[in-house]
Amino acid sequence: MKDEFLQKYKELEQLVHANFAVKEGESAIWALGGVPEFVATRPQLNAIREIRNFLAHTPKYDNEPLITPTKSAIKIVDNIIARIQGPNTVYSICIKPSCILCAKPEDQVAPIIQLMQDKQYHVVPVIEKGKVIGVLSDKSKVIKDVDVETTFYQLKQHTDLAEHIDKTVLFAAKAATLDSVKLQIAECFKKGHRISAVFVTETGKREESLIGLLLPLQLV
Repeated sequence: MKDEFLQKYKELEQLVHANFAVKEGESAIWALGGVPEFVATRPQLNAIREIRNFLAHTPKYDNEPLITPTKSAIKIVDNIIARIQGPNTVYSICIKPSCILCAKPEDQVAPIIQLMQDKQYHVVPVIEKGKVIGVLSDKSKVIKDVDVETTFYQLKQHTDLAEHIDKTVLFAAKAATLDSVKLQIAECFKKGHRISAVFVTETGKREESLIGLLLPLQLV
C-alpha cells in the first residue's frame, strides 16, 4: 500500500509540474492548492502531502512503517490525477492552430479585417515563430485608418499583446479546466473587461507556442 501511494503521489507531482506553474523550490502539491479550480481540495492535498512526508522522512520501527496509507488516501490521489488528465480541459474543446484565423507581422491588415467582418471574429492573434506577439481586436480604432498596404508590423504599437491580456484575451494552460477559465473570465467581467478569446499554450505562458484558441461561447 505504501509503495502504491508513493508511486501515485510521484505521478501526481510530475503532472503538476508538466501542466501548472510551480516556483523553484516549491512543493508541487502545495502549488496545485493555489490553482483556482483546486482550491476546494486544499484539505485533501495537505493531507496527502503530510502522509507522503511522513512516509519519506520517518524511520521505520521494528523494520515496519509507523503508518500505512489507506485505500481512501490512494483514492484521493487517483481522483486528483483524473481531474488533471480528464476531458474537461480547455485543450479538449479548443480550436486547434490549423483552424485559427491568424496573422503574421508581414501580412497586410485590410484582408484580415475583411475576414473578421465576414466571419464575425472579435480578435485575431498575430503570430511569429508560433507564438502570439499581438492581437487585432474588432474594437480597435485603428481598423478604420488602415489602407491596403498597411501591414501588421506597421501597426505593432496598436496590436501590443500586453494591452490586451486580461482585457480582451486570456492565456490558459493546456490542462486548465473549463471551470477555471470560466472563473477567470468572470473576474475580468467584474472589472469591466469583456474577454473575446482564450489563447491556449502548454502551461499558460505567453512566451510559449499557441496550441489552441477557446471562445467564451464554447463555455456556455
